[in-house]
Amino acid sequence: MPVTLSASVDASLKRKATPQLPFKSSATLPLLFKSSATLPLLVSALLLAGCSSQTTSEKSAALAPLTSDFGQPAQAAQAPLNMAKVRNYKLYIAPIIGAPLEIVTPLSLRFDDILKTQSITLASNMETEADYILKGYLSNLTENNQTSVLYVWDVMDKQGNRVHRLQGQEKVSGKNGWSSVPANVMGKIADDTLADYFRWVSANAP
Repeated sequence: MPVTLSASVDASLKRKATPQLPFKSSATLPLLFKSSATLPLLVSALLLAGCSSQTTSEKSAALAPLTSDFGQPAQAAQAPLNMAKVRNYKLYIAPIIGAPLEIVTPLSLRFDDILKTQSITLASNMETEADYILKGYLSNLTENNQTSVLYVWDVMDKQGNRVHRLQGQEKVSGKNGWSSVPANVMGKIADDTLADYFRWVSANAP
């Protein structure tokens, strides 16, 4: 005959058989940046010469949700981010060097979205208004059916002195150079770039 468990014993066994997760669902984690439904600003003269078959609206729609934030494990030991301090400094973004228009466009749109959300003022004149200038250099390297997007950003003060440099790379599948790089990857580079800039200003600006 099959053994019949009492209701209380059966419930106890079910509780033991269901492990408790040591963390909360990722759905409860806050995003630092919210997507903006407004039309993006033209971020100074951010885009270099080049031709694109996609419209600005198509580029904006192609951007993926935010994939990085200031809460990365590597940053856990750093001082808290002081965005109120960061907002005191006007930023000028110089024209980006090294990438065609269709690559720079999703990056510039993401910059615009983040800066609006974080209430950072963009300077319209590098020489008379900017507290800091962000100068970017992009390149790509194809190897073993992978394309790496390499980026370097120099943060300059109003006197033109380099006060900080940030750099990194993102790898994607494909061996067609810039043609292999999707819009969401450029969006992530924008996320990481401004996150680094905000941290630096928060910790080091006078």
